[in-house]
Amino acid sequence: MKKFSTIFLIVAVAGCLLSSCSKKVYYQVYQTLPVNADNCQMKHGYLTHEDANCIVRHSFFAQEGDAGFWVTNKTDSIIYVDLAECFFTLNGTAYDYYQSREWTQTKSQTVSSSKREKGKKSTDISSSASSTSTKATSSVERRVVVVPPHATKYVSEYHIVTSMMELCGVTDTPRRGKSAGTSFTAETSPVTFGNYITYKVGMHGKKVHVDDQFYVSQIINVNGGSMFEMVREKDACGKEKGEKVEKMLYSTADRFYVSYKR
Repeated sequence: MKKFSTIFLIVAVAGCLLSSCSKKVYYQVYQTLPVNADNCQMKHGYLTHEDANCIVRHSFFAQEGDAGFWVTNKTDSIIYVDLAECFFTLNGTAYDYYQSREWTQTKSQTVSSSKREKGKKSTDISSSASSTSTKATSSVERRVVVVPPHATKYVSEYHIVTSMMELCGVTDTPRRGKSAGTSFTAETSPVTFGNYITYKVGMHGKKVHVDDQFYVSQIINVNGGSMFEMVREKDACGKEKGEKVEKMLYSTADRFYVSYKR
């Protein structure tokens, strides 16, 4: 009887281990919309805000959502983006882009030397010595991002959503080809976010503020097997070439995703 109980326990533990290893991967895909569609529109694959001096582009598509932005200088002068007056906002809370950080990088180097000396009975004696030196280099976070004329720089610091959200009445284990989700308005959305950016043209230029705000308009849960498709790459002329490669679906600038297991 004792032997049977031991065997049963081993089988049960093995079953639990196999069950945990066989969890399936699912994806939660977030569709976003700009709060003010007149100021920020989809252009050339990016959510774009353009004024007389610069173009600000957003592309959120990444695991957990990329909240960063690109700044393109349209002028013949230098544009200065002051990170101390730039913020990522999430559900009404502002997070600083400039955090006054300092990094230290340490590099060690070992130098060895050897020499041969003549012994008393014509016997050579060798000796060696080594020394180690350590060099530390410090770098300080820059408060101002300098964008040269007709050039682009990228600023990134935060993710939008770091874990999947439970949706009332929506299954989190949809079947393949059967996504499940729900929609929201700007007033009912569980996630509102954006970038407040401050810049000036020239060292003594007047400060300009860009306030791009977005909200999650739809969340869908997708079976892992339905998140990818095989497509053939295209050349510069639009002709298909080579073998098919795996491509993630829903990959547009106004979406992002979170993966989870069940």
